[in-house]
This record gives sequence, structure tokens and C-alpha cells, in this order.
Amino acid sequence: MKLPKLVTNDGQDIYKTAAVFDAWVRDLRDHLELAEMGLESSYAMIWVGMHLKDGTKMLHTQFRANEDTKHLGVEEFLKALR
Repeated sequence: MKLPKLVTNDGQDIYKTAAVFDAWVRDLRDHLELAEMGLESSYAMIWVGMHLKDGTKMLHTQFRANEDTKHLGVEEFLKALR
């Protein structure tokens, strides 16, 4: 099965709408599930970062570096990003 490429989220324009952001998150979760990558795995956090740019990428980097949040998984990051 070949998956369509996940669109990179830059946090601008269309991604400022809740419905578009939520659809992107649903696609992201689907990709991770098909790749059999758990949402709590460090690999999943790395993979998510590869689909972000600009401000969202900066938030991801800070989330992973911060002592209070670096141990949290993808779900908590996505809540913070939203």
C-alpha cells in the first residue's frame, strides 16, 4: 500500500482553521497507525517534526527540548499545537 504524502503544516493560512487542522491531525494519526508507530514513541515525535515547518517546527523543537514536556508523546504535543 502506498500512502499519499502528508502535507507539511506551517501553522499559517488554512491551518489556522480548526477543521483543517483537525483533518491534518487525523491524516497524521492514520499515517502513524499504518506505520505501526505508537503515538508515545520517540520515533513518532521525530516523524511528526518532519511534517512541520516555520512556527510549528519551532514549537515542536521547543516541546522536545523542554524538561517539562520532552517526555510527553505526540498526543500531548498536538493538543499544545492546536
